Amino acid sequence: MITELIGLNGPQQLSVINGAQSEVDIHGRGTGKSYIIGWEMNQLVRTMPRSVTSITGRTFGQIYTRTLPSTLKFLERLGSEKDKDFVIGHKPPKKLGFKEPYEKITKYENFITFSNGTGFLMLSQERQGSARGPNLDREIVDEALTLNKQRYDEEVSPANRGNEEYFGFKSPKRIKQHHGFRYVSSMPYTREQSWLLRYGDYYMKEAGIPLFDTWNRIVKLQLQLIEAHKAGDKRLFKDIWNETVRLKKKIAPFVSKDGTLFTLANAFDNIQNLGMSYIAREYDKQNLLTFMVEILNWVVDQIEDCYYHLDSQTHIYYDAYNDGYIRGVAENSNWDVAQLENENCLFDLDCDPNRPLEIVPDWGSKIALFSVAQERNFNFVTKIVEPVDCTINEVFVKTDTPGVMIDDLVDKVCKYYAPHPTKRIVYFRDRYGDSKQPNAKNSKTYNEQAIDRFAKHGWVVETRVHKGQEPPQHDKYLLWMNILKGKDPRYPKFIVNGRKCKYTLISMNNTKVIDKDGKFEKDKSSERKNSILPEEATHFGDAVDKRIWTKYGHLINLNSSTFISPRL
Repeated sequence: MITELIGLNGPQQLSVINGAQSEVDIHGRGTGKSYIIGWEMNQLVRTMPRSVTSITGRTFGQIYTRTLPSTLKFLERLGSEKDKDFVIGHKPPKKLGFKEPYEKITKYENFITFSNGTGFLMLSQERQGSARGPNLDREIVDEALTLNKQRYDEEVSPANRGNEEYFGFKSPKRIKQHHGFRYVSSMPYTREQSWLLRYGDYYMKEAGIPLFDTWNRIVKLQLQLIEAHKAGDKRLFKDIWNETVRLKKKIAPFVSKDGTLFTLANAFDNIQNLGMSYIAREYDKQNLLTFMVEILNWVVDQIEDCYYHLDSQTHIYYDAYNDGYIRGVAENSNWDVAQLENENCLFDLDCDPNRPLEIVPDWGSKIALFSVAQERNFNFVTKIVEPVDCTINEVFVKTDTPGVMIDDLVDKVCKYYAPHPTKRIVYFRDRYGDSKQPNAKNSKTYNEQAIDRFAKHGWVVETRVHKGQEPPQHDKYLLWMNILKGKDPRYPKFIVNGRKCKYTLISMNNTKVIDKDGKFEKDKSSERKNSILPEEATHFGDAVDKRIWTKYGHLINLNSSTFISPRL
């Protein structure tokens, strides 16, 4: 079979075999979800010649740097050659003899044309109305969790309506995929992204299958499976494996009555290619939060009584790609995959070259991380010119790093921000990093080593530290409540890059608040040994906490008499 010749794994083969009209794939890392779009494009070229399919992203930068590189690699594996079998970003030269799509195309700058006239129109949601295009025959969305769903439904989906006489109900040979869609995404991690998971509700409605609960039971067993593998307990491994197989049969994918296929997959679904050693290695080197979401595709529960009341419409943005710069890189390199994948801070619209970087560390046993921020005078969520405190990036290394964790973490930041002309860092020291040091006589603390390493790379480092001892959780909670409500002009507006700071958001969205003796505190029960959420889940949120408290903690005293409800 061709699927075996090109190495399609289980989840990919499932998609090919079912051939549903529409499909929603929520897949973790290691499942090859990016290649699915390449296969989809190849099939549309073969089955719907001269059709036009949209490839929609939050911005063009997202499509250029995330979707296209892996897609082009897969098309190359299938034998399609750029500038011979297809062209990108310009009208095909007449000498190539390409056919034209049935729909009239006037602009080719974001268009991919194949020799038989099949076209793929790249659409961006960067500006209201910019995602409008000609009549479409199908829709593709990569990393669908970043979409502005309302705008997508208003601008793109209504255009999926043309050419019934060629591919639809008026055609003598109707194509099932015509006027369908494919959404490919990693696991949603905010409430506003949960619309993607609703496509899987038909499992319960049509067959009584509790898909998401069963999936998370499987993930829990897979964690035990890894431990059994590490302990060398073959009998236990076999028993747990058989139980996961039994549970997976209970959630065997099927197409809904309206023609939609919803699938969940993680690295274990591709174990024949990855190997158990890969999964066990990732488990050892990553913090548990990252591993569960990124590798095992854990369905993230949303805490109701949350310590941080984040609102996607007010605090989170996804469209800060520097599209103009990225487009220049693409055109000047003739859409070279290597250059599009080689991201640095110039790709980021929310990184102001004239301002210093604000960096705060969090040091863990399995992970060391920096939260990166800047003060800006533009709100990337509301598009209003106003002062905001902007968390723009998170950078971390794990225990598998080839060198010293602190050095490699600093080097990673310096490499990404090497083009940043303002070589200044405001470094927020944490108390733990000031006291913690490796087991070596007279060695420097973690913070001292990091600051020295930044200086060696040519950065001027200014340090900050909050006054006194670690502040009470109650005071920090009240500070966050005032900031996130956004009603009091004395408090800063807070926003965060949802694309670059995924684990910061997961951490903050899954930190519960409890009432203890009349005071609000973080629920630290996740730090118990057998809990699903690991203690590492608090690292990313804790890092943001330190910077916000150090900068704005004094403001809470201005409003100390105001009662703030623990519910919004």
